[in-house]
Amino acid sequence: MDPRSIDSDPPNLLITGAGGFLGHSLCVLARRHWSVHAQYKTRAPAVQGIQCHQIDLTDDHKLAALVSAVRPRAIMHAAAIARAAQCQSAPEATAAINVRVPVLLADLCADAGIDLLFTSTDLVFDGRRAPYDETSPPDPVCVYGEQKARAEAAVLKHWPRALICRLPLLFGLAPHADDYFGVQMLQSIAAGRPLNLFADEFRTPVDNHDAALGLLTVLGRAQGVLHMGGRTRVSRHTLGLLMAQQMGIAPRMIRSVPIDSIPTSYQRSPDCSLNSRRAYSLGYDPAPLTEAVARTVAQFPAPG
Repeated sequence: MDPRSIDSDPPNLLITGAGGFLGHSLCVLARRHWSVHAQYKTRAPAVQGIQCHQIDLTDDHKLAALVSAVRPRAIMHAAAIARAAQCQSAPEATAAINVRVPVLLADLCADAGIDLLFTSTDLVFDGRRAPYDETSPPDPVCVYGEQKARAEAAVLKHWPRALICRLPLLFGLAPHADDYFGVQMLQSIAAGRPLNLFADEFRTPVDNHDAALGLLTVLGRAQGVLHMGGRTRVSRHTLGLLMAQQMGIAPRMIRSVPIDSIPTSYQRSPDCSLNSRRAYSLGYDPAPLTEAVARTVAQFPAPG
């Protein structure tokens, strides 16, 4: 979305979680058409030309003061605790950011008439009736998915004009992103370390660049729920093979394993593939998976 009119200054856009994996890409791309205000808690986004604000989103008064000071035309709420294991082990603590903060933002946006885009997840589904479109009822099987589903419903109740964007598995590169799945996979492949990847867990992945560009494209053009998946349904194992192929590395260390072979503290959803035709009709245009993987690999630093 280009929010500017002729001879006008770019309007303010507040991005929460700007120091994170997706937030960094949002800041980089949003600078083209917005005056970007970036909220972060511990890691400031390394992006020139934006204004950074270090606050804890769970401090209601500081968050309200930030929104009042910035006076944004729109807020993109990308901050979350997205590690399923952490949410499973500490549901109350993680709900403070994953549930309570989105509702507070919805109230602030409703009071001021601010566009709100809230990033959610394909893990609001149990993974047994894919592909899922926007009419599919949430039925999460892990605490993280349950928190996001609760937040979705509450946000739309408090601010019906809000846009809920359900994102798929993301991959790509960003500063301070060594703890993200896609980056760890690239590092393991490059180093020749054994890598166990699920062959029976399917998603519709997209890289963080296309996800961020898509979110900016649909901002202000829709409300309610919108699916933002990629164009190809693949397993994590197939995604790893594609990365190895693009890196020119024989995938002999990539092992195909079933979901139930690796115990986790939470239940995994076997197939959360998203039907994203509605978003495509609004201009969301993620690159073909092979192209997105090639772009990521080209940016990955060579070993040594």
